[in-house]
Amino acid sequence: MSRLSDLIKQGKLPGKKQVEEVKIRNLESLKEEGLLEVPDIGPLENISLPREEEPAAPSSDELEEQKRIEDLYTGIYNFVEEILDSLKRKKKFTIEKGFEIVKEIVHTAKAANILYGKAVQGKGIPDNLAAHSANVCIYSLLLGKGAHYSDRQMIELGVTALLHDLGMIFVPKGIVDKKGKLTTAELIQIRKHPYYTYKILQTLGEKYSWIAEIAYQEQERENGLGYPKGLKGEKIHDYAKIIGIVDVYEALTHHRPQRKGYMPHDAVKLILGTQKNLYSNDVKRLLLTKLSCFPLGSYIKLNSNAMCKVIEVYEDSPLRPTVEILFDSQKRKLPKKKIIKLTEAPLLYITGTVYESDLPQ
Repeated sequence: MSRLSDLIKQGKLPGKKQVEEVKIRNLESLKEEGLLEVPDIGPLENISLPREEEPAAPSSDELEEQKRIEDLYTGIYNFVEEILDSLKRKKKFTIEKGFEIVKEIVHTAKAANILYGKAVQGKGIPDNLAAHSANVCIYSLLLGKGAHYSDRQMIELGVTALLHDLGMIFVPKGIVDKKGKLTTAELIQIRKHPYYTYKILQTLGEKYSWIAEIAYQEQERENGLGYPKGLKGEKIHDYAKIIGIVDVYEALTHHRPQRKGYMPHDAVKLILGTQKNLYSNDVKRLLLTKLSCFPLGSYIKLNSNAMCKVIEVYEDSPLRPTVEILFDSQKRKLPKKKIIKLTEAPLLYITGTVYESDLPQ
């Protein structure tokens, strides 16, 4: 039986009959598994109306800082592209630049959150191995932050995530891009990529041998059903566990020839629903609280049918961000923009996410 990660690399997923429709409110049922806490809003008479606020225009300094942070994405993308180009030309490469850029991301306030929104939306980002690697780096950093990693650990995790899939360059392109079902022989080729990555990273020498070892484990799974060694539990490095789950998440949230990319919460529900035994509870909890919901800049629909843009998120209330209302229930653009803090509006909740291309014109 093919594993979810292998199917994703082929651009295929279980059909609708195999996967229950994902709904936002169903995420709250995960509290029964101890993965999400949903606060009690108390008696109805204690509920107050949501507060509406006028959005403040960002200052020139804020806009400049936003651009600087978004340019960091270009930096890690180009870093991976240059390595891939070196491998194609059979040239040596170094990774010190990667450490510098990841260090800057780690040391810049809100950088990972801003880059998360950029990565999930994918606007202007090519659909290739370099982008996949950059996105996995960003998502891994968010989980690392949730695990309260030190700056040193965050940098190690981020750089390893950038390099984790270099071996895919040696998998025949015809297999990687194939739309139909892969043969057994082709699946074997796909499953060789951790070994190829390991051999590539070994060329960096003893100083970075730890990166090669961790990257080699990114397809291992908690219950021993991963590959290449079938490692279990504590035998798998924590960095590899994080990279392994966000590797799948990244593939799900991006478009493939035969489907649109899944929205973040849908991707998490699919992973937790169909492959939950493959990951530790700690990693699943991190995925749910850090990546499952609504990144900055994403678009959502409320139960009032209003369409909104997410402008602020909260770790302790991942399902209730602050949103800017763009269109009312009749799909009419508001003459005056308004902001709603869903943490203060218990009668309102998010019913779904909206692709930017599907917003009213």
